[in-house]
Amino acid sequence: MKKFTNNALWGVISMVLNLVILCLVVVSAVQLGSYDKKNVYLQDSIMPTYSYWTDSVRYSEEALGKKQNSLEGYTKLFEDTKVSAEKVRATLAQDPENDSLKNKYYSDTTHLNDYGENITRLKTEVGLYKDTVGYAKAGLKPWADKYNAAVNEASPTLGGFNIVIVITSILLVIKFACFGFWMMLNSKNVRRVAPWFKNKDIMNIISWFIPIYNLFKPAALFSNLISETKYVLRDKSIITDPKDANQMESISLWWGSMIFAKMIMPLFIGGLAICLNIWLFTLVGAADIDVAANSLGLLGFGTYFGNTGLFFYLRPHTIVMAFYLIGWIVYLGYECYMIFSYNKLNKLMCDNEDKFEFGKEEIEKK
Repeated sequence: MKKFTNNALWGVISMVLNLVILCLVVVSAVQLGSYDKKNVYLQDSIMPTYSYWTDSVRYSEEALGKKQNSLEGYTKLFEDTKVSAEKVRATLAQDPENDSLKNKYYSDTTHLNDYGENITRLKTEVGLYKDTVGYAKAGLKPWADKYNAAVNEASPTLGGFNIVIVITSILLVIKFACFGFWMMLNSKNVRRVAPWFKNKDIMNIISWFIPIYNLFKPAALFSNLISETKYVLRDKSIITDPKDANQMESISLWWGSMIFAKMIMPLFIGGLAICLNIWLFTLVGAADIDVAANSLGLLGFGTYFGNTGLFFYLRPHTIVMAFYLIGWIVYLGYECYMIFSYNKLNKLMCDNEDKFEFGKEEIEKK
C-alpha cells in the first residue's frame, strides 16, 4: 500500500489555472489599450473645452439664480410695503395730524421707490443673465454631444475590461486555494518521513488570504517544503544536487514577480485592476464604486482612468502596460516551472518510498 501520495494533479490544476489567468491578463491588456486610446482622446481633445463650457453654464446659472432670488425678495418687499402704505394712508385720512402715521407713510413710500428701482434693475440683470446662460448652453451643446459620443464609445470597452478583471480575480482566489491544497498534501508527505517538519497543514491554504500575512508567509512555507523535500531525498541519495542550489534565488524571483505583478502594477494601472490585490477585491465589492473612487481614491489612482490618475499625463502608457504584462508572464510562468519541478520531486518520493523509514504512527496506520 502506498505511503506517499502523488499530488501532481493539483499542481497541474494550478498550472492550468495560471495559463487561463495569463490569457485573461493579456485580454485585459488589449482591452485596456483600446480603452486608453479613446480615453486619451476624450481627456485631451474634448474634456478641456467641455469642462470650460460646463463651468460656464454652472456659474451663469448660479449667478442667474442669485439674481432671481434677489428679484423675488425685492418683489415681496415691494408688495408687503405697498399693502402697509395703503393701510397707513387709509388711517392717516381719518387722522391727518398724526405725525407718527405721517412718518410711517413717508418711510413706506420711500422704500417703495427704492424697491421699485431695484426691481427694475434686477429685471434687466436677470434678462442679461438668461442671455448669458443661453449663450453658455449653446456653446456647451456641441461639446456635450462630442463628450457623450466619446463616453458611449469607450464605455463598452471599459465594461469588458472590468468583467475580465473580476473573472481574473475570482480565478486567482480559486488558484490560490488549489495551490495551497497542493502544498498541504505535499507537506503531509514530507512529514511522514520528517516529523520535525513544522509547516502546519491548514496554513498552506489560509496564509494566501490573510492581508499582510500573505505578503510573506506562503513563500516561506513553499521554501520550507522544497528544502525539506530535497533534504529527505538527498539523505537517501535519491538526488545528488548541491544543498538548496539556487533555491533562494528561485523563491525570490517567483515571489518578487508575484508582488510586482499582483500587488504593485494594479495600482499603477488603476480602476478595477486593484481587485487583483485580492484583499482589496472585497473592499471594492462591498463599497459603492463612486464612494471608493471619490473617498478612497483607489479607482482613480493609476495611469489609465480619467485625468486624475497619478501618471495619466506621463506618456506613452504602453510602458506601464509592458511592465504589467512582463510581471504577470514572469510570475505565472515561473510558478508553473516551480510546480512542475516540485512534481518531479514528489514523483521521486513516490517511486522510491521503499527507501524511507516511516514514523511509528505511519507504520501502525499502514
